[in-house]
Amino acid sequence: MSRRRLIEILVAVAIVVALVAIFLVRPTAKYTGAPPAPLFEVAPGAIPDFTGELEYRVGATATSATKTALLYPAEFEEVSDLFVLESAARGTRFVLLPELRERLTPKNLGWIDLHTLWVTIGHRYGTVAPGGDLHAVDAATGMARLLWASPDSGRTQAVAAEVAPGQGGIVVRLKVFDANMNLARDSSATLPREVLAGGGGR
Repeated sequence: MSRRRLIEILVAVAIVVALVAIFLVRPTAKYTGAPPAPLFEVAPGAIPDFTGELEYRVGATATSATKTALLYPAEFEEVSDLFVLESAARGTRFVLLPELRERLTPKNLGWIDLHTLWVTIGHRYGTVAPGGDLHAVDAATGMARLLWASPDSGRTQAVAAEVAPGQGGIVVRLKVFDANMNLARDSSATLPREVLAGGGGR
């Protein structure tokens, strides 16, 4: 076998190995186990009266029914603030960090446990952005841990999450758009519970 032929074979093998690595690693690079970092900051001021604003908010009640979390205002291309309420008039308003507010907004939320919210953060502008990246947010401080990040620059978006029954993992509900960002199909990914504590990331 000639030296040139040997080099061609080695190059071909290297390309195949690289393609297999991309195929196998990129889809599993969706979740991170990243350390906690500030995402929201506490904003002063009175809690708004939400009784007449049902169409402009997204909300979820904790399983104990003692806390409610709201995103408000939930309007097109408006940035939403996060409210964690203990009663109609008592609670905390969180706002995204200033460097994020111009381009990102919370899209959806729910409770992982009595102290932790899941929140999807995505592009503030544009029509094809029902979701974004998934964060676990401390409902008392606004500190967050990135649980799942889009592996393809936003073509795949997390739109919701729920605790998997019996396993303790987190099921991430996804929208996977085509290359033109026109059509989307539903998908999901299950994250191990350890990602909340910073372990099990890939």
